[in-house]
Amino acid sequence: MKKGNYDLVLEVVEFYEDEEIMGDFKNKFKENENVSKKSFVKFFNRFIDDMSEVEFIKKNWEYVESGGDWSILEDDEWG
Repeated sequence: MKKGNYDLVLEVVEFYEDEEIMGDFKNKFKENENVSKKSFVKFFNRFIDDMSEVEFIKKNWEYVESGGDWSILEDDEWG
């Protein structure tokens, strides 16, 4: 099972600029704990308003999985 670096996941959480999401993240995950893709998706699914946001969750995981390389999105509609 692939794991994402806590600090990179935290960057994604901070991007949302939402205190509820930040608080829930800090309550759910321990600092420096690697986060599994399954946990990442499950966590963010709680905060989506509609299914179109599922793509954002996938792209955010790709960012985490890449080690923080935003260039993975350059050739993408999100870039």
